[in-house]
Amino acid sequence: MKRISVKICGLKTEKDVKLCQESGADMIGFVTEYPIPVPWNLSRNEAAELLKYVQMPCKSCLVTGGTPEKIISLAKELRPDFIQLHYNETIEDTIEIAEELKPLNIEIIKTFPLSDHDRIRQFGTADMERIVKLLCETEIFGILVDSRSPSNAAGKGKTADFEVFKEVKALSSKHVILGGGITPDNIRKIVEETNAEFVDVMTGVEQSLGIKDENKIKNLMAPVRQSVARVSKLSKMPASQNY
Repeated sequence: MKRISVKICGLKTEKDVKLCQESGADMIGFVTEYPIPVPWNLSRNEAAELLKYVQMPCKSCLVTGGTPEKIISLAKELRPDFIQLHYNETIEDTIEIAEELKPLNIEIIKTFPLSDHDRIRQFGTADMERIVKLLCETEIFGILVDSRSPSNAAGKGKTADFEVFKEVKALSSKHVILGGGITPDNIRKIVEETNAEFVDVMTGVEQSLGIKDENKIKNLMAPVRQSVARVSKLSKMPASQNY
């Protein structure tokens, strides 16, 4: 299997943070102050405590949503490497957040809406090409094509829409991340089918919602770590300003 970057999301314990790093994850995600109840949600203080255990070359990411003021405040206080906008943030919100956090070397990942309703709500259009163009004109790091959205945020992950991912990837000059339904059993097949270079995994390595499984994490990362080219695109980024 070719070398890919892997983000493992929804961590809630020091033990799991250390396990993901030891297993070779490139990025660790903490769902923090998400606007609706989900099993992975952390308070600002809980996230701050776990961020202390994230060490280079692994990167940290806060998955959140809400107003630009709230998100910028969260980022400035906790100083993760990345902020993932995963709610109903508009293109205007995304531009404001990315420009405000750029001087702090905090990168932005914006989730690509799958439904026409959400696309129009966030971007004023349902046209995929137009949305990708708008996003690529911003200061964001990358676009996440994920099966999870605010409408199904609290449940078990569904299989990603590979055709949408392929189309976004073909249109985008930014990094494009694939999320949704990825497990140790199917990661190799999914990467081969989609040519994904960066994947986002959450429930695929859990015992139950919010509880990570050590064997699943190790089995997911095993084929990735066996790759000859072990240099991640993320490793070239500057270290977090806070930890």
